Amino acid sequence: MQVSRRALLKGGALATSAIAMPAVAAEMQARPLVIFDSRIPESVAFSATQTGLRTLDLAHGTEAIWRALGAPTRVTGLTRWSDWTALRGALEEQGLRAAQEVRTNAPISGRDHLFRWTMTSR
Repeated sequence: MQVSRRALLKGGALATSAIAMPAVAAEMQARPLVIFDSRIPESVAFSATQTGLRTLDLAHGTEAIWRALGAPTRVTGLTRWSDWTALRGALEEQGLRAAQEVRTNAPISGRDHLFRWTMTSR
């Protein structure tokens, strides 16, 4: 088997990226995460104030959220109660605990309310 310069460089690049990927993934997981719902104007406004953080939009579906969630150390959100309870259960399974839960005064459709919440690792 002959090894060309191109194959050697290509293999080195792949090895370097394979080593770097876990470090990048770990850094992404360490960054606080903001969960919002783009169908709710108050939630969009909340996410806009959270600059420099990873954001996940509930409007893309819960399956997309579960895949993208990973293992964050801090998560905050402004969501409906039903979304908050589903997320809380999933995040508790990953070792996070509720640090804040506040019912806001901003009504949605005149009947439901939003909840501002934060979960952190122990």
